[in-house]
Amino acid sequence: MASIYRDVEHVGGNVQAISSDRYWVYEVRIPTGTIVREYVSPLGVVFAVAWQGPLVPEFQQFLGASFQEYTDALHSQKSPSFSRRPVFVRLKDFVLENSGHLGAFYGRAYLPHAVPQGVEVAELH
Repeated sequence: MASIYRDVEHVGGNVQAISSDRYWVYEVRIPTGTIVREYVSPLGVVFAVAWQGPLVPEFQQFLGASFQEYTDALHSQKSPSFSRRPVFVRLKDFVLENSGHLGAFYGRAYLPHAVPQGVEVAELH
């Protein structure tokens, strides 16, 4: 939970907490116009992050400990030339999906083992 407020401070954003019966959503509005939603389980664990907006958020900030897994996986599958294709990283303990185009990006990252029982990945957006 403390990581959410560090994220907000780092990006100079505003946060709003929204509760549901299965998890909390902390919606972070970044000055660039991008909105990042951090999904928190009843145990206080951030199990997913979703974003939409004109710019992709700082993955290093919002992915925390999973950032290194993401970069390692991305480097192992990326061709040497620049690509505008969507990015899909699927590992045993981490999934990241990023798509869109200049000015309109969206995506999500989540920890499959940490998604609370009864929560569908499709609702994490």
